[in-house]
Amino acid sequence: MFDFNLILIPLFGFLIGLFVSTLGGGGGGLYVPVLTLIFGVTPQVAVATSLASVLPTTAAGALSHYREGNVDIRTGLILGIGGIVGTVIGAYIANMIPPLLLKKILGAFMLIMLIPTLRSMLKRRKNKNEVKKESSKLTGPKKIIASLFGVAGGILAGVFGLSGTPPVTAGLYSLGLPAMMVVGTTIFVLIFNSVTGIGTYLLLGRLDIPLVLLLGCGSVVGAFLGPKLLKKINPKNFEKIYGPLTMGIMLISGAALLLT
Repeated sequence: MFDFNLILIPLFGFLIGLFVSTLGGGGGGLYVPVLTLIFGVTPQVAVATSLASVLPTTAAGALSHYREGNVDIRTGLILGIGGIVGTVIGAYIANMIPPLLLKKILGAFMLIMLIPTLRSMLKRRKNKNEVKKESSKLTGPKKIIASLFGVAGGILAGVFGLSGTPPVTAGLYSLGLPAMMVVGTTIFVLIFNSVTGIGTYLLLGRLDIPLVLLLGCGSVVGAFLGPKLLKKINPKNFEKIYGPLTMGIMLISGAALLLT
């Protein structure tokens, strides 16, 4: 009998890749709910698959931003090293939590993340004109602070299969980098989280290679088409729907994980 998952999994990968390349981020917040709720994958395997599947999206995004001069390599490496440490810690923590409990924790976390998302949306609407800051050099204390933000992002990635974006972005903003530099450097840092998560979960026996390949081949195509689609959308209209749409997805996914 033909396994329809061979079609459905790449299809969902394509849709997620298209979505995240249009709205931004790595896609971990969508991969895990889809895999656990629709395909019945255990949370630990879903987290590992998510980290593996976001790698093509983040790698392509980082390269594109680097070509545009939007990546601070030196600062990114400091946060990336912290991310490596945090991802390993997070993966081992997730591996020790019972699947059902981890599923509930994932749901609760996504609902909690609605708070900073809402604050960010309101702030964007209030301050449409951003003030560009100069990039600052990292000295002793700042290097330590930056690495701690990287560790926090890595722990989120390792435990929840998310890319670890919020702490990394917050850290880069606090260091005074310009907005576009924050975006590009954040995506660069997320590569470290993804690669480390893949290696750690592989050692823990939680990485499903065929599942990663099925999901990844679809997400790569979607990630490639997303920016082309974005060019055809009116920026003002896009800005209006971006926040509510993102929050709606987080709300539905978090509630479903928590209640099922």
